Amino acid sequence: MRSLRYLNTVLTVIAVLLTVNVWTLWTLTPGGDAISPATEAQAAGIANAAQQRYDMITVLKKINADTGELKSMLKSGSARVRLEAGSQQQ
Repeated sequence: MRSLRYLNTVLTVIAVLLTVNVWTLWTLTPGGDAISPATEAQAAGIANAAQQRYDMITVLKKINADTGELKSMLKSGSARVRLEAGSQQQ
Protein backbone atom coordinates (compact mmCIF):
# COMPACT_ATOMS: atom_id res chain seq x y z
CA MET A 1 0.00 0.00 0.00
CA ARG A 2 2.82 2.38 0.86
CA SER A 3 4.73 1.67 -2.37
CA LEU A 4 1.57 2.35 -4.39
CA ARG A 5 1.22 5.78 -2.75
CA TYR A 6 4.88 6.52 -3.51
CA LEU A 7 4.43 5.42 -7.13
CA ASN A 8 1.37 7.63 -7.56
CA THR A 9 3.23 10.60 -6.06
CA VAL A 10 6.22 10.14 -8.35
CA LEU A 11 4.01 9.75 -11.43
CA THR A 12 2.08 12.89 -10.48
CA VAL A 13 5.30 14.88 -10.10
CA ILE A 14 6.51 13.65 -13.49
CA ALA A 15 3.18 14.58 -15.11
CA VAL A 16 3.34 18.09 -13.61
CA LEU A 17 6.93 18.58 -14.78
CA LEU A 18 6.06 17.44 -18.31
CA THR A 19 3.10 19.81 -18.36
CA VAL A 20 5.30 22.71 -17.29
CA ASN A 21 7.86 21.75 -19.94
CA VAL A 22 5.25 21.70 -22.73
CA TRP A 23 3.79 24.99 -21.52
CA THR A 24 7.20 26.71 -21.55
CA LEU A 25 7.97 25.36 -25.01
CA TRP A 26 4.71 26.76 -26.35
CA THR A 27 4.96 30.13 -24.67
CA LEU A 28 8.67 30.85 -25.09
CA THR A 29 9.02 30.13 -28.81
CA PRO A 30 9.08 33.31 -30.91
CA GLY A 31 5.94 33.65 -33.01
CA GLY A 32 4.73 30.15 -32.24
CA ASP A 33 7.51 28.56 -34.29
CA ALA A 34 7.93 24.87 -33.79
CA ILE A 35 11.06 23.81 -31.96
CA SER A 36 13.01 21.25 -33.89
CA PRO A 37 16.01 19.36 -32.52
CA ALA A 38 17.47 19.50 -36.03
CA THR A 39 17.86 23.28 -36.19
CA GLU A 40 21.12 24.68 -37.49
CA ALA A 41 23.81 25.68 -35.02
CA GLN A 42 24.77 29.32 -35.20
CA ALA A 43 28.33 29.68 -33.97
CA ALA A 44 30.01 33.06 -33.62
CA GLY A 45 33.23 31.71 -35.08
CA ILE A 46 35.31 28.61 -35.51
CA ALA A 47 36.99 27.55 -32.30
CA ASN A 48 40.70 26.84 -32.50
CA ALA A 49 41.21 23.91 -30.15
CA ALA A 50 44.99 23.96 -30.52
CA GLN A 51 45.17 27.62 -29.51
CA GLN A 52 42.86 27.01 -26.54
CA ARG A 53 45.06 24.16 -25.34
CA TYR A 54 48.19 26.26 -25.78
CA ASP A 55 46.63 29.08 -23.74
CA MET A 56 45.60 26.64 -21.02
CA ILE A 57 49.09 25.17 -20.84
CA THR A 58 50.59 28.67 -20.61
CA VAL A 59 48.27 29.59 -17.74
CA LEU A 60 48.98 26.30 -15.96
CA LYS A 61 52.73 26.87 -16.25
CA LYS A 62 52.33 30.34 -14.72
CA ILE A 63 50.22 28.95 -11.87
CA ASN A 64 52.84 26.26 -11.33
CA ALA A 65 55.63 28.84 -11.17
CA ASP A 66 53.67 31.06 -8.76
CA THR A 67 52.92 28.09 -6.53
CA GLY A 68 56.60 27.12 -6.55
CA GLU A 69 57.59 30.64 -5.51
CA LEU A 70 55.06 30.63 -2.69
CA LYS A 71 56.25 27.22 -1.55
CA SER A 72 59.86 28.38 -1.45
CA MET A 73 58.87 31.51 0.49
CA LEU A 74 57.01 29.42 3.05
CA LYS A 75 59.93 27.00 3.40
CA SER A 76 62.51 29.78 3.84
CA GLY A 77 60.36 31.66 6.33
CA SER A 78 60.36 34.90 4.37
CA ALA A 79 56.58 34.88 4.11
CA ARG A 80 54.73 36.17 7.14
CA VAL A 81 51.12 36.04 8.08
CA ARG A 82 49.83 38.74 10.38
CA LEU A 83 46.41 38.75 11.95
CA GLU A 84 44.87 42.02 13.03
CA ALA A 85 41.87 42.38 15.23
CA GLY A 86 39.46 44.59 13.31
CA SER A 87 36.24 46.24 14.30
CA GLN A 88 33.21 44.05 13.89
CA GLN A 89 30.28 45.50 12.03
CA GLN A 90 26.83 44.74 13.31
